[in-house]
Amino acid sequence: MLPVRQAFLIAYMTGILWLRRNPISLVFTAISPFSLLFVLYVATDGAAVHFAVAGSLVMALVGYGLALGQDISFYKTEYKIQDVFVASPVSPLTYMMGLALSELLFGLPALIVLAGLVVSFGGSLLSIPLLIATILLIWGSMSSMGFFLSSHMLHMRNATQIISFVNVVLAVLPPVFYSIDIVPDALRPLAYALPTTHASLMLQYIIGETPIPADWSLGFGFAVQAAYLIGFVILARTRAIWRES
Repeated sequence: MLPVRQAFLIAYMTGILWLRRNPISLVFTAISPFSLLFVLYVATDGAAVHFAVAGSLVMALVGYGLALGQDISFYKTEYKIQDVFVASPVSPLTYMMGLALSELLFGLPALIVLAGLVVSFGGSLLSIPLLIATILLIWGSMSSMGFFLSSHMLHMRNATQIISFVNVVLAVLPPVFYSIDIVPDALRPLAYALPTTHASLMLQYIIGETPIPADWSLGFGFAVQAAYLIGFVILARTRAIWRES
């Protein structure tokens, strides 16, 4: 249980203590997903609200997960806090989990609202386990990806640029806010290679407003998301640069 206690302590230090002093941070972290939700709702006169809700939740999870990379780069290069944890009996995965929980705290109100909208549009409490599983898979894989990427960055500017680019690639370009039927057949395999496509399709399945593609299934979606989670956790554990040479 020691790693769990360590992770919660790191989350308390970097999340709860900060929010106690700056509660307005909760508003700032919700601006991006809710702004796109508002724009799509107004632009389509509510016709694409199911895409907007599903996409906004996926974008929020991607943003909060990848933001871990920016925070780690900041703590490592500016505050030198990571050196303290390196010298302590804290493993890289415990450190990553603590900061990932911290990011989740910042985004928790927005995630609760967006998840509530998904359930309300879907109208079934039986879909809640599927919703929770999708949230955990994307949050976990994006947090691991952010940790792995940030460990190889020497400057904060590089971290901000790379994380922003990956955010666009995963949350804007694939069919997250729009129907996968628009994607040409030649590009479908590329879209299905990204976990965010499957997360959005799962949320659309829960909402039930759009037909599910014939070449997609829940099992396929879970398999891709689980593969990303396992793969990046392994990379974070074995290939992330934890100790500076």
